[in-house]
Amino acid sequence: MAEELLRVENLRIGFGRPGSEHIAVDGVSFSVDAGEVLGIVGESGCGKSITALSILGLVPDPPGRITGGRIRLRGRDLVGLDESALNAVRGKEISMIFQEPMTALNPLFTVGEQIGETLRVHEGLSKAQARVRALELVRKVGIGNPEQRLDQYPHELSGGMRQRIMIAIALACGPKVLIADEPTTALDVTIQAQILVLLRQLQREMGMGVILITHDLGVVAQVVDRVIVMYAGQIVEEGAVHAVFERPSHPYTRLLLESIPALDEEQERLPTIAGMVPALSSLPQGCRFHPRCPSARAACRERAPTPVEIGPGHRAACIALNGYRHEA
Repeated sequence: MAEELLRVENLRIGFGRPGSEHIAVDGVSFSVDAGEVLGIVGESGCGKSITALSILGLVPDPPGRITGGRIRLRGRDLVGLDESALNAVRGKEISMIFQEPMTALNPLFTVGEQIGETLRVHEGLSKAQARVRALELVRKVGIGNPEQRLDQYPHELSGGMRQRIMIAIALACGPKVLIADEPTTALDVTIQAQILVLLRQLQREMGMGVILITHDLGVVAQVVDRVIVMYAGQIVEEGAVHAVFERPSHPYTRLLLESIPALDEEQERLPTIAGMVPALSSLPQGCRFHPRCPSARAACRERAPTPVEIGPGHRAACIALNGYRHEA
């Protein structure tokens, strides 16, 4: 049985003054095992990235703060740790690949200096030792002519190369958990595929647990083992990726899947989901998806749904599933 590396329990994140916060993440729970890739999907504004930032204690405070729940790394609760303790975890035990490498990388330092900084801080290497290790990492992530690349600045590299540098920094200290937040955003299709293959290859080699955050269900289908579907700060469906894709049970999941272009079919117009994700200040009563749901009924406006087991490890929170029984 694989080791459980990370467990998030009933996480709540609010923004605003204590007692009158707008809740951005509401009761989110999940776990990540060694050697597993967990996908978190949903539209922009559904709480995916803020959930990831909370794991590393990076929710900006003020205005945001964790108002409830636990985040356990191999049994150790990270919620409430001071900045010094969190700095020892960041980059060493948990690393993150941020959405846009051009803004995540410091334009004033060479990429070699930025990789080396992580190694010097967490591994205690000298500047010379850090450069040797940085060369190994740059080769590992598939960048040619690493000696030259280490001395270049981020603006001198292509988007794909910058993303590979971000991966090298994230993997520098051999983390147990890697969070990849939209790692293929703004990359062309060919480079996207290369980055995904690289991430999967490195994850298998190092036995890491990976959290992949994306709005692209095509990406999820390629590399993820389990998937969580988030909407308006809550999990609406979760399960093994093949189970969720073959039997989507929440209307939001079904509509997301229907929105994927089919290459083997002629489509005059792509299906879309009507409306927008609600603002934190005006979350609807009952099921948060009901204003956009084509199957909404009166009960959906009156009470929040509870998760129902669809199959082993596959759950969805929809009032239409009330009374549904999974036969073991």
